[in-house]
Amino acid sequence: MVILVACSAAAGAYLYTRLQAAVFRSSVRLEVSARFDNGQQLALERLLPQLAARVRTTDVAREVDGRLQLDLGTDAILARLRAESFAQNGQILIEADDVDPARVEAIVSATARVFEEQHAARNQGIPYQDRALVTILDRPTPARLVWPQTRTLVSVAVLLGAMAGVLLALGLEYADDTLKSAEDVERTLALHTLGWLPAGAALLHTSAAEPASAAREARG
Repeated sequence: MVILVACSAAAGAYLYTRLQAAVFRSSVRLEVSARFDNGQQLALERLLPQLAARVRTTDVAREVDGRLQLDLGTDAILARLRAESFAQNGQILIEADDVDPARVEAIVSATARVFEEQHAARNQGIPYQDRALVTILDRPTPARLVWPQTRTLVSVAVLLGAMAGVLLALGLEYADDTLKSAEDVERTLALHTLGWLPAGAALLHTSAAEPASAAREARG
């Protein structure tokens, strides 16, 4: 029972993953730097979340969609993007998910480039020593599959299926009220067992009776 349920769950999970559309993820990091004094560093820590939020704006998404000629629209671009700030190293992580591995790399790369350019434009007119500079650290990471995780889903399905199989077997055993032994008879009927017939006794009795019946029929 346990093996049957676990194998069924694994097969179902594998079939489910085969029916899912593959989703790929790529990421790129931006470095935000400023003049190294205590006041500026504290201001930079407060500025980082604001800069990360500016990554996911319609202006950035519209420019990315236009440059790559994706014709997805700003909402579709924004739905694929995420941005997170890290104050400890002064960086912003930009990630994107898409069903096309080549397109997702292009989206994060263009997003980083557009944001870098827009931030540089906003810095115009600000004294250099007061500027927070944004630079791209490296090229986007190669697109990697993030969904579906077949091995993980099948492993979890096997574990859950085994647990369900154990519970089902215990439930069936608990619900089974058939009498399987002399002890079951004594406990259920509150009577003592005086004797018992072997499992093949009825068959032997039937086999022995058949020749006598045949002889009587012949005489008749």
